[in-house]
Amino acid sequence: MTWEIANRNLIAKAISELFYEEILSDVVKQANENTFTLDINGEVIYRFHAFKGIWGDLVVKPDTLRRCDGRKPDAALFFKETQYLTKMSDITLANFIEEMQHTLYSDQIMLQKSVSVNALYQMDSLGIESRLNGHPKLILNKGRIGWTPCDLSAFAPENARETQFLRVAIMKSLLTINCQQNKSFENIITADLAESEINYLQFLCKKNNIDYHSYYIVPVHVWQWEHKIQLFFQKDINCKNIVLLDRAGDRYKPHVSIRTFSNCQNRLALDIKLPISILNTSCVRGIPVRYISIASEISEGIESILRQDAVFVSANTDCLKDVAAFSYVPSDYIDIKSAPYRYKEFLGAVWREPSSSKLGSDERCLMTGSLSFLDQNCKSLIGLLIEKSKLSVEQWLKQYFSKVVLPLYHLQSRYGIGLVAHGQNTLLKLKNNTPSGLIIKDFQGDLRLNQNLPPVTREKFSEKVLNRLDYLPSGHIIYDLITGHFVSVLRFISQSLYISHRFKEAQFYQLLGSVIAEYEKNYPTQAGVPSLLTPSLQRVLLNKVRFEIGYQDSVQRPKPLLGSPLENPLVNRESAYG
Repeated sequence: MTWEIANRNLIAKAISELFYEEILSDVVKQANENTFTLDINGEVIYRFHAFKGIWGDLVVKPDTLRRCDGRKPDAALFFKETQYLTKMSDITLANFIEEMQHTLYSDQIMLQKSVSVNALYQMDSLGIESRLNGHPKLILNKGRIGWTPCDLSAFAPENARETQFLRVAIMKSLLTINCQQNKSFENIITADLAESEINYLQFLCKKNNIDYHSYYIVPVHVWQWEHKIQLFFQKDINCKNIVLLDRAGDRYKPHVSIRTFSNCQNRLALDIKLPISILNTSCVRGIPVRYISIASEISEGIESILRQDAVFVSANTDCLKDVAAFSYVPSDYIDIKSAPYRYKEFLGAVWREPSSSKLGSDERCLMTGSLSFLDQNCKSLIGLLIEKSKLSVEQWLKQYFSKVVLPLYHLQSRYGIGLVAHGQNTLLKLKNNTPSGLIIKDFQGDLRLNQNLPPVTREKFSEKVLNRLDYLPSGHIIYDLITGHFVSVLRFISQSLYISHRFKEAQFYQLLGSVIAEYEKNYPTQAGVPSLLTPSLQRVLLNKVRFEIGYQDSVQRPKPLLGSPLENPLVNRESAYG
């Protein structure tokens, strides 16, 4: 039964996102107020209940989805039937179906682990992450190509199993490292090891005839060692530049992002981000060397801005600093300039402050992406939080927009810093179930600068940092907020709130628009950053990228595409459910 439900749910999601990306817009027709048909090539018709979202997507009710020929929902068949619309080549389609099978396998596990929103509310932030369904925009959000079912059982976040990392000795002279000033890199990377374990690992170094003083003992994910490091670093292993020691240290659980882990035994200990070179969603999940040497400096600069600006202070905005990092590129690949990015991201780590270190005694936090969670009874997590807060929906949302959206906007318009503010790297602080602040994190690749960078920002970062980061035109950097947070987070929150509490999307965005308008009166946008209240916005496409580029290697991670303009719902607030 879960197989049929997983297929049906995936088709429903595909219809919604492909309609948004204008791939199905010409073949979907509205039969009446809430009934739609999808006519595929004049041969196959799907019928379903849905409503038109204010962002131009269709919100499909999965359990109403039917094929008019009576056949059970089959996601592979659906993507083959719509190939003439997605324009995937046969080679891309075959790979896409492989990724789909991986997604369906994990979707079934998620269905078997479904929980009520009340049960979810009782969990801590890491427990909540283990019950989330993955990226809301990407159709295939749990592809994880490279992992077997046994790997999924051991390492996938939905299984919430604890893991202990391998410890590997690597010659110090080989590593690119970074560490906060006045802190010891060696102390940070061994902080989760007991003294007896450090002694044991040093004993193993001596047993392997290496001087441990010349090596760093670093953590490595067991899957990464077995499937990548042993193969691609054979030269280093054979000459003892790299020496496998043993499993050691505290036990960790993965975040929904797969690569980031929190310490189970000490929640105030640093999180660790490790490469796990599987294809998941848009790219292979390694650790890019490009940002390693400036990791802590980026964090320090961001924190300095947050602490000195009254807007951030009053909104209780924090960041999780990257306190140490290392990377090592295989010697056989380091001088191949245009090698696919994945070959240069096999070995590394980032140590980051945990979210618990940024919370008051009466605060908790959760990913903003978790707010749109809907249980099987169509009860939403955001709705439950609002009910428990004793605030009205409008009061609660105004707090959210003031504590989350305005600081992100201020960071862009005042400082020219764009953070791709998706549902994983923006954490909502809650006090008495009411929004009380924001935590931002993950500045390696998800942080970009305005090409017209204000002097107030330049003085916060060294030339080394400024030269290493990506830059965007002034008119583009705003989409790190519009696409990253509005379309990829708020779109699903507003729809969940409508489904669970019948709070209309038009009201949701009217309130957001009024909060932003009030902010802009006091803080006019600078450095050429356009207003969030501009009448039309660019439609950024994610799924279509995979259809066009396929699954072949690339030097850099894939970039999004653009569709036709969107009417800005913060300004144009009419919709079918407006």
